[in-house]
Amino acid sequence: MIEESALIEDLRNQKPGAAEIAVSLHQGFLLLMVKPLVGEDLANDVVQNTWIKALAAINTFEGRSQFRTWLTRIALNEAKALLRKHHRETSLESWGEDLGSPIANRFKESGAWQTLPHTWHHDTPDSFLTEAELQECITKHLHRLPLAQRGVIMLRELGGLGFAEIAEELAMSEGNIRVLLHRARQTMHSMLNHFEEEGTC
Repeated sequence: MIEESALIEDLRNQKPGAAEIAVSLHQGFLLLMVKPLVGEDLANDVVQNTWIKALAAINTFEGRSQFRTWLTRIALNEAKALLRKHHRETSLESWGEDLGSPIANRFKESGAWQTLPHTWHHDTPDSFLTEAELQECITKHLHRLPLAQRGVIMLRELGGLGFAEIAEELAMSEGNIRVLLHRARQTMHSMLNHFEEEGTC
């Protein structure tokens, strides 16, 4: 697998095939990230504009963050610009709504576990979860998250943005961002625990 630093150098030198490699690595993520913000119809335009801007400005990338994080910031700016151009605003009415903890019923009033979480064991072939199965299940449940939670967990965990940056981009408080991320992580943890216990997604 190509090292990120080598890929960046190839992009700067306009090496044939470098742009295609970068797109293959990050296109899916960028689309998944901007769809909750701009909708299905504008997502491709946002990502296309992101690549145009990113490749044109590749010499300004200083490597202080991951390449994907840099792309994320460009994509967010492009999403905002396109929404303004189309005179649309992202509806944030339901963003930040606390739907409660998805694993609250696993605790007693004292805060102790009702039933201890299942311990993961991968010491036999039968108990080992294949990467493909797990990835498919994660993707499926990621799309089921409420819009706000999905946006926050992707910007934080996949985009690599800090809490202050996410709060600024989504016009929400850092505290609200932390709550949304906590809820999203709990949901995904609950899904992973079920996957291990039951063997199904």
